[in-house]
Amino acid sequence: MAVAPKVETDGKPRTAIMNVAMHLFGKQGFSGTSMRDIANAVGLLPGSLYAHIDSKEAVLLEIVADGIGRFLSAVEPYVGSSGNPVDRLRKMISAHVEVVADNPERSQVVFHQWRFLSAENLPEAIDRRRRYEACFVETLEEGVKAGLVRSDLNLRISVLTILGALNWTPEWFSPDGRLSAAEVGDLMADTLLGGILA
Repeated sequence: MAVAPKVETDGKPRTAIMNVAMHLFGKQGFSGTSMRDIANAVGLLPGSLYAHIDSKEAVLLEIVADGIGRFLSAVEPYVGSSGNPVDRLRKMISAHVEVVADNPERSQVVFHQWRFLSAENLPEAIDRRRRYEACFVETLEEGVKAGLVRSDLNLRISVLTILGALNWTPEWFSPDGRLSAAEVGDLMADTLLGGILA
């Protein structure tokens, strides 16, 4: 049986359910978490959950959609805007780390549990992930055109390498650590962009 986590709520059962589910999906995985686990952690009977949510998968879909939406909102202002595209890439990397730092548990679920969505719901998550990837590809393309990024790169592989590193940030980043999210973002940008600059 899952141990009830300490979660932030606004006093509403649905908020508590969503936050508890996010915690349990992050710790135990989607498949390893039952509706009974969620109900026990919230202090409800399992059947009572359905008065607040449609299904366990509906909760996962909402967490994933909201989570990817936060990442998109953080980086989209830098796409196609004026200024040096490499500087904008640096800001996008830092923005990604800051979203992770806001709620590492949510980010763990967004990056590692989305694959458990059913065939009906998976396309929405994939579409949002591709939109996010496209933000980085477009900005890298601008860097190539400006002569700031190597023209011999496979841009998609470069972006997947950057995002692969960023997507593991919630596994090791601590909001209570010595470095702030912005400082970690700057250091990651130095490392990730070093191999692609012209």
